[in-house]
Amino acid sequence: MSSKRIVCLGEALVDFVCERPVSALGEADFFVPRQGGSLANIAVAAARFSGRVELIGGVGDDEWGRWLLSRLEAAGVGTTRFDLLPGVHTSHAFVSVDERGEPAFAFYGDKMRPSAQAGVHLEATFSGDDGVLVVGSDTLLGQDEREVTMRAVALARERGWAVLCDPNLRPNRWDSREEMVETISTLVASADVVKLNVGEAFELTSMISAEAAGEALLRLGPRAVIVTRGADGAFIQTARAVTPIDGAPAEVVDATGAGDSVCGVIAAGMARWLPLDEIVTAAMKVAASVVGVWGATEGLPSREAASKLLAP
Repeated sequence: MSSKRIVCLGEALVDFVCERPVSALGEADFFVPRQGGSLANIAVAAARFSGRVELIGGVGDDEWGRWLLSRLEAAGVGTTRFDLLPGVHTSHAFVSVDERGEPAFAFYGDKMRPSAQAGVHLEATFSGDDGVLVVGSDTLLGQDEREVTMRAVALARERGWAVLCDPNLRPNRWDSREEMVETISTLVASADVVKLNVGEAFELTSMISAEAAGEALLRLGPRAVIVTRGADGAFIQTARAVTPIDGAPAEVVDATGAGDSVCGVIAAGMARWLPLDEIVTAAMKVAASVVGVWGATEGLPSREAASKLLAP
């Protein structure tokens, strides 16, 4: 059985990563450029498991934008509707990673929101056969791209697509916590499946237990909520049951991209109609590999290994 199309709507940016542990960004003494942007990372991860993955969005028509475009194409991500925009500077983030492997991000270029231009592609994107649309919060920061995102979700639902949401909270990119929670909760309510980590679940719901947070998110409207818990694995919350998923052993070097890899695997599994528990079990193994090396996508499995992880 062939897999459905996967369309990721969102940004790509350059992560400048200090590839040694530091307690604060000011201690960093060198940076390595890596592909970044949550939805770009998700697209690359999904492309290891599926041959029908596309990223819709854009970057500046500059050297860094062309660098990102070439990396996406080399990873097997479709870029027909990923635009190089004249007069726009490609966004970037400086990334520091502490002794536990946890990253911190300082974003630059957030006022330039190239994903707002993606609206011109929506009708063509959602024509033809259906698929899986993946969305997140990085296209909710500006009003124009927020409207594009919600229109994309509405079109997808209208035309029989499944919608997967990865909130990917970055509070330092928002003017207020209240705006962040309200806006992202609206997107969550429009999704079929939501994947987020336990800290994000607490932040969005103000609940004091992971299970209570999962229940609160489920009440917003999705049919399933997947909450990851780092080394402790994850659980899948539906109206019928809570299903725990074991974590995979890992030596954490850099946790950047771990959640994106999980979402990419989930998108690929949904596109192949696989059961969620099997999908998330495979995703835990992929995340354990990703956190073992520097960079958000360098630890992904080969295509051959990926095909075995999600074998029907």
